[in-house]
Amino acid sequence: MATKQPPTLPNLRAGQPLSAHRVGRIMAELRDLAASTEGAATLYAPAADLGDGLTTAAWAQDRGSPAWIAALERAGDRVMRSETGLAAFRVGDAGLAILPPFPLDDTARLSTGIADGPLLALLAAEYTVGVALVRLGRYAIAVYEGQRLAASKTDTRYVKGKHHAGGTSQRRFQRVRENQIHRLYTKASQVLRQQWQPYLNRLDYVVLGGEAGTVNGFVKECDLLHRLAPITQERRLDVREPNRAALDAVGAMLYQCRVYPLRWDG
Repeated sequence: MATKQPPTLPNLRAGQPLSAHRVGRIMAELRDLAASTEGAATLYAPAADLGDGLTTAAWAQDRGSPAWIAALERAGDRVMRSETGLAAFRVGDAGLAILPPFPLDDTARLSTGIADGPLLALLAAEYTVGVALVRLGRYAIAVYEGQRLAASKTDTRYVKGKHHAGGTSQRRFQRVRENQIHRLYTKASQVLRQQWQPYLNRLDYVVLGGEAGTVNGFVKECDLLHRLAPITQERRLDVREPNRAALDAVGAMLYQCRVYPLRWDG
């Protein structure tokens, strides 16, 4: 008698970014696997139910929750601290935790089968997103409606490189450089306000990217970003050069998920 083989899930590495299209294909694969395998289940957990609130969340009262909690904890802190919550799917003794690009607007629940509807609906939604990409010497400001670039402006602003000499010369150089950086932030803030103004009342989220230190400095100097802090996501877009070519790629990047394999012991 042939031994029944365990289901084979897609071979994905922890933290791998997946396009919305790829997630849809994986969900179809999981549904096919679940049709011939016992133990298929789905968990939706908003951010509030993760981290320190994991064991007190409403879904954690389900009798099957201890195994889910252990599997999620083994997946690591990035899963447990997801700012957007997670959708997790189990087939047999393996599964996947998918961290969506935007917060799940769904009641936490643990259910049987592969219930991918809320996740796919989120990925199909056309959110209005303000994007600011900044690095020393260049910035790109944009608004996206879904993955479509609705408004944008890119520009350059000269900023001196670092100076390694000491003494008075270095201090003078540093003052000039700081003034140039301040002017970059001021100009980028003006452009951001101009580009985002027609969309301010309907912005769903703000996403930032570029050079980490420069982005952090920009956030401190831009008043409008202070106002929009409640809808600004923690994630940062990994963009080397804030230019038009980057903006063309960002639309798809906004909807990327992160995936983490899960396993159930015993």
